[in-house]
Amino acid sequence: MYYESYQKKPRRRRPRAKRRTFGEWLAQGLLKLLALLLIAALLCAGLLYALPPGTFLVEPEGGELALTDGLPASCINVLLLGTDVLRSSMQRSDAVLIASVGYGKLKLTSVLRDTVVDIPGHGQGKLNAAFAYGGAELAMRTLNQTFGLNIMHYAQVDFVALVKLVDAIGGVEIDLTDAERDRLNLTLRGSGKIFAPLGYTAHEVTASGENIHLDGLQALSYARIRKIDSDFVRTSRQRKLLNAMLKKIRSSLWNPALWVRLGRAVLESVHTNMSPLQILSLGEKALLAGGAEQLRLPVDGSYTDNGSKITIDNRTANRDAFYRFVYES
Repeated sequence: MYYESYQKKPRRRRPRAKRRTFGEWLAQGLLKLLALLLIAALLCAGLLYALPPGTFLVEPEGGELALTDGLPASCINVLLLGTDVLRSSMQRSDAVLIASVGYGKLKLTSVLRDTVVDIPGHGQGKLNAAFAYGGAELAMRTLNQTFGLNIMHYAQVDFVALVKLVDAIGGVEIDLTDAERDRLNLTLRGSGKIFAPLGYTAHEVTASGENIHLDGLQALSYARIRKIDSDFVRTSRQRKLLNAMLKKIRSSLWNPALWVRLGRAVLESVHTNMSPLQILSLGEKALLAGGAEQLRLPVDGSYTDNGSKITIDNRTANRDAFYRFVYES
């Protein structure tokens, strides 16, 4: 028999795994870290949104706010104050709004600053004087006892702060009439001289119509327009500006640079008695609620206007209108 000589087959060497460079290890590690941070951020956002608004209905210590008991916990009412830093005397509230925030709900109520109210410890006076006499606490107490409310939190900004906040989000888009544009530019010339030492340059608005872009200084001038119509319409412009700011933020939710700028502006410029947790939870609810519904107090048919001050003839009508607007719709 013939036997073929045995030949040992050569072993096949397994290809060695390619060693990763330090740069590749670092890139992979950073990607994993970013993924974990994103997951953590989403979980935190979910938890913040899940916090019921009623969680924050705890009266701050050290103040008598004349709170009305028994109101639903589905919304929390926050007083928003815009104060006139350009005055040389006492600082009064130029804008008075109540933001009512709940799940899927954001409602803005303007209260006319020339409304005559009983200011505790100071007798009767215009609503905007309450802040001058006793700050945000007295303003909250005055509103609570006048309209039967439970406001215990506030956020206050002055004119400079508003300019910073609008600029931080990259400006806003507002519908402007020709008359509003002309009056805005007239106001802008005056305030521009005051803001110049702070490093601001006033640029006149040249266009009118829909979605006109306004920077911070222009937006401030827009919110102050009154002489072409009335204080009633001026409060409507203030609510439109707030809506435009929220819309701009919603359109840039995933822009980290915007959040850095906005966070810095809030920390530097906004005075509030709310904790960071409350700000984040209520802010998230407000952003995800969509457009804000709007109301004005006093409501039509409940007051007398003599041109310089507004006298409420029917407080019950205003209280009931607010309750229906915030709690029943």
